[in-house]
Amino acid sequence: MTEKDMENTPALEDSGGDELPPSNDHPFQYTLYSTRKDRLIWFLMAFTLAPVKLFLVGLFFGLAWIPSRIAVIGLPLLPDKPLSGWRIVLKDLTMFFVRLAGYSAGLLKQTVKGRQASAKEAPVIIMAPHSSSLDTLGPLAHSIIGFPGAVSSIENAHLPVIGAIFRASQCIFVERKDPNSRSKAAQQIKDRVESGGEWPQIIIFPEGFCSNGRYLLPFKVGPFLPGVSVQPMSVTFNNRLDVSSWIDTGPGLVAIWSLLLCTPISSMTVEWHPVYHPSEEEKKDPQLYARNVRKTMSRYLKLPTSDMTYSDLKDIVKQTKPDASLFALWKNIITKGFVEMPAKKHLY
Repeated sequence: MTEKDMENTPALEDSGGDELPPSNDHPFQYTLYSTRKDRLIWFLMAFTLAPVKLFLVGLFFGLAWIPSRIAVIGLPLLPDKPLSGWRIVLKDLTMFFVRLAGYSAGLLKQTVKGRQASAKEAPVIIMAPHSSSLDTLGPLAHSIIGFPGAVSSIENAHLPVIGAIFRASQCIFVERKDPNSRSKAAQQIKDRVESGGEWPQIIIFPEGFCSNGRYLLPFKVGPFLPGVSVQPMSVTFNNRLDVSSWIDTGPGLVAIWSLLLCTPISSMTVEWHPVYHPSEEEKKDPQLYARNVRKTMSRYLKLPTSDMTYSDLKDIVKQTKPDASLFALWKNIITKGFVEMPAKKHLY
């Protein structure tokens, strides 16, 4: 894609409404500034609807496990061919139950904008920014876009309930302890994207880890090594307060989910960007390809970029030793009315 093509890439329309401008000025800072009304609603929800929502989420994930487990019976952990026949029917049933789990969690407004390309036109989906467990857990967002496979840690394949769902979406699993695992995964990606649409699309998070979603972090080159066309996409959580971001420096998974469940209604938008067709130069240089896709997404989403890496995140965690517990989150909300993790003095 030429610089002129990048300049002509359409930008998102201004959403307007009551949304506030980003309050975070660092990709690894989690902030939550609540009002008395917010805290009152959370308190009432905690003792009324939140337990019901939690039960329904568990119920529908349990129901999703049944067809997903049957769909992968007799198949190797690393499949050598796509699902077909009755297995596809069970995969679709899994997707249905996962979608219901999303609704039960309070994601009652699930909107899709733009057009999803076919696997033949864009075999790789590039999803950024990566900010939430909801991007992958279940994975709720995947159920909206057809349950594409993902590149995931092999540990996820053995998780109770969730593991079978990951397998039904035909993920490519990476074994961290195996030095040859990444090269094997790269070859599997190459084989799938060169299948001419025979395999379903692969969704990849090129940043590799979560931030607060206010920046685009550096993209890893792995998704761009095959040199095929990719379709960027983004998932935006539209709540006034951040009840979804899952960062190593902020509240833990259980704490964030407690906020989500105590929020009456949440809104999520899946946005498809135009398909990015690489130039010959980009096909030969995956680092250039990755930089240009990130630059295009930055313009499309009107998000700034950051050069901070996972190593920077770990340094901040080591320095600040954040208390990610459920108790710490609600203690701050009740006693202070806000959460700021870590404090700004630790970030600069």
